[in-house]
Amino acid sequence: MRERIVISACLVLLMGGTALAQDAAGDACVNQLAETESLVDQTVNAKALDEGDVEEVNMLLDEADAACTDGDYGKAKTKLAKVKTMLEAAPPMAAEPADPAELPEQ
Repeated sequence: MRERIVISACLVLLMGGTALAQDAAGDACVNQLAETESLVDQTVNAKALDEGDVEEVNMLLDEADAACTDGDYGKAKTKLAKVKTMLEAAPPMAAEPADPAELPEQ
């Protein structure tokens, strides 16, 4: 009887450790997703992407989010890498216009 209790306790601990490892991977996936979404927001606000690219990027982000939720971290990583590639290919973000009061007089 004691042997069964010890074996059961060991199995519970082993399965618990695996669950914690999956949670850590899930947290990393969610963090990467949040960072990428922040970059997308900055790029969209700077109007560096056209409307078609914005739709494709949002679709890829949705797919990456679903993959993170399902535990398919490899697929999520692939989708996020594709989004980052699209953001890098976008024209550089325009600098904010200078304050007219600071411009030198001619």
